[in-house]
Amino acid sequence: MEQPTEQNFIVTAEHGLHARPAAQLVQVAAPFASAIELVTADKAVNLKSMMSVMGVGLASGASFSVRATGDDAQAAVDAIAARLEEQGLARRA
Repeated sequence: MEQPTEQNFIVTAEHGLHARPAAQLVQVAAPFASAIELVTADKAVNLKSMMSVMGVGLASGASFSVRATGDDAQAAVDAIAARLEEQGLARRA
């Protein structure tokens, strides 16, 4: 079985990951073939699903990780990390 690629983050956006940031993450994740999840302490959701990402309700200061499994997993995690950092949404933990 393939080892997932994973990166940990801390939410830095003042209002957390609400609708607009969630939409941006889904947009970045969608083109990748890999399975991509947003993982919190108590759940893992599909990062390609807007409703799933919004349902997590990550507030400022919350920690989470992005986990991807598949042929383009590293590229997917790198692209999502870049978007999170560029938009001031989260920083690597």
